[in-house]
Amino acid sequence: MGSLTTFPKDRFVDGKHVPLDEENVIDRMIRARVACHNVANWIDSDEPVSNMGRKQAADPVILSQEELEAKAAAGEGTYGHTAVVEPADLELYETFMYPPLRMPEKPEVMVSYWDMNDGTVTRFMEGRIMVKALCPDGIESWLVISVPVPNFHTCLEGNRWGWPKYVCDEMTVERDHSECIYEGKPSLTMDFTSHDFDEATIKQLEERGTEGGNTISFHMSIHSAGLPTLMRQGSGPRSKNEDGTYYAEWEAGMVKIWGRPEDKWSRLLPENCEVPGVWMRRIRTGANVGGGMRKLGAG
Repeated sequence: MGSLTTFPKDRFVDGKHVPLDEENVIDRMIRARVACHNVANWIDSDEPVSNMGRKQAADPVILSQEELEAKAAAGEGTYGHTAVVEPADLELYETFMYPPLRMPEKPEVMVSYWDMNDGTVTRFMEGRIMVKALCPDGIESWLVISVPVPNFHTCLEGNRWGWPKYVCDEMTVERDHSECIYEGKPSLTMDFTSHDFDEATIKQLEERGTEGGNTISFHMSIHSAGLPTLMRQGSGPRSKNEDGTYYAEWEAGMVKIWGRPEDKWSRLLPENCEVPGVWMRRIRTGANVGGGMRKLGAG
């Protein structure tokens, strides 16, 4: 007999949460719960697109060049590495093509690792291991298959919409060397070195952009019986020049990628994996470029 209190009553007024303080651990937990609730309700609704319950301004504020340069000078901006690898194990790759996904024209693995340093107190880090898949709408998108994160709030939110996140002991994002430490040992490392590429390679890296706006995952509803829902976090692929982003830094180089052998996805990497990739720091301009989650059909 007894009782347990997770969220005190003073955090709610008339059944609604009071304005959240993102620096407060309890409020951050409430925010994660709200996000999980919003996506669950959306999955069971008839709405094709969701903004996760966030209010969208009718006329978004677009930052001026001067404002963007000031943010860059202050050190703001999401920064990290991204690189694409030809899979070493196609048989393993195919095991990730859950219905209704199909093999893409050219199978590829993308590995990205970001410090979401956007100038807010919700700053966090996130690694993303993804495989390209052909979706029912004919668009090739990146299925997220492993995501290291630094805290349980972020892990809970991501797991709710199908991102297989796990909580690391430590996470570090630096230009030359980034790593995730899990259970006392590295689980993912990315090492970057400058390199002079020809124009064709630079163009390819620019056109490929990042995974932003083109990731997919499966959400299993808990409110109603049914198959998992395939959804895209965005409207599809965008190149470097089409993503509503100001680049404070963008440098092409060679990226050496390593994943711990215990993780199945690491077998997708060739031995001594080192490929062309990018180190960047980017700042959102305020333009709403293909945001929101979109339902693509049931699995």
